Amino acid sequence: MFNRRAFTQLLAAFGFSAVTPAFAQAKTVDVSMAQSPKMRFIPETVTIRSGDTVKWTNPHNISHTVTFDPSKAATAANAALPAGVAPFDSGAIEEEGTFSHTFTEKGTYKYVCAYHEAMGMVGTVVVS
Repeated sequence: MFNRRAFTQLLAAFGFSAVTPAFAQAKTVDVSMAQSPKMRFIPETVTIRSGDTVKWTNPHNISHTVTFDPSKAATAANAALPAGVAPFDSGAIEEEGTFSHTFTEKGTYKYVCAYHEAMGMVGTVVVS
């Protein structure tokens, strides 16, 4: 015998589970700027979802940047962007300063500290 109520509940359960990821809450991922043993971003690579935010914090007294602009990088490949994404740059981030960016386009974003790229201060954000 066909049980309409059970069938409706089953459809609702599957429908809800299929829709839930689309409404997942966006998150913020923290990246710190380190000086020792070398200038670098920690972590150097982060993987996030579209709609998530990355927040960079400079806990030191040396200025840094978060530069997603190949024209401002010593090596353009260190600051690569997905096709169609406009370059962006934090400007100078002073001691205890922060910079946040919400990523809406999927792809791999490579960035540098414009002041310390030659010292290996490069990072990657992968947006899925």
